[in-house]
Amino acid sequence: MIRPYRLACTLLALSLALLASPASAQIVNVHPLIAANGGKDGFAIAVEGSADVRTGNTRLVALSGSAIAGYRAGRHQAFLMTRAEFSEENGDPIVNKDLEHLRYRLAITGPLEGEVFVQHDRDDFRRLALRALVGAGPRLRVAPFEGFEAAVSVALLLEHEELAAGPEPDAGERVTDARLSAYLVLSSSVTPHLKLGNTFYLQPRLGRAGDVRVLSETSILATATKHLSLKMSFSSAYDAEPPAGVLPLDATLKSTLQVSF
Repeated sequence: MIRPYRLACTLLALSLALLASPASAQIVNVHPLIAANGGKDGFAIAVEGSADVRTGNTRLVALSGSAIAGYRAGRHQAFLMTRAEFSEENGDPIVNKDLEHLRYRLAITGPLEGEVFVQHDRDDFRRLALRALVGAGPRLRVAPFEGFEAAVSVALLLEHEELAAGPEPDAGERVTDARLSAYLVLSSSVTPHLKLGNTFYLQPRLGRAGDVRVLSETSILATATKHLSLKMSFSSAYDAEPPAGVLPLDATLKSTLQVSF
């Protein structure tokens, strides 16, 4: 049997290996490491944010934040996630993006669940003026031993994308496509105050398998108090067919403070 701490080390090593080469983040991980309601019935919310403000030789403002509102009642669960990031250096914007994601989950029988979701997002620096999608599919939960959980899902989604105006040959392009969206979520409680998780997404375009998007994100959550935690996340992703002038590869390392209640 794999011990939880060995699993945690393996997941961390895999994410660091992915970070050794860059990756692209058109897929956004919408599965929080710890659900806002902590698996209990009722309503709960978790908020996290970070800020970096510098003056002098380097003038930098970097702000990011997210909020997750969750509600669970018996077999029914829903959560709304919002994220926003903005950064500017020496007066020039370098990051400007936001996302809103709403998901409903129904426990069908045993470990089998069904999911329905809608999402809107944009990213100025990936030339994405609009991305709107809707999807649905089954989800299977697995808990082989205490302190470890896993879930796998395959959904069908329909997405609409609009690119920003500009001098690029595909400026203003509008595309509506269908994709499969498969994900694997792993979560391990290394200690009562330390939790590690990994989410892996694969989204091939139907009818054009070469147009595929991949995302891997590992998060480490250290709980300081009942309401206060520190989260560090490593993400890497790949977009096989990005917009003109946009690199297919991105990687991100982020530390945030999380408040839940």
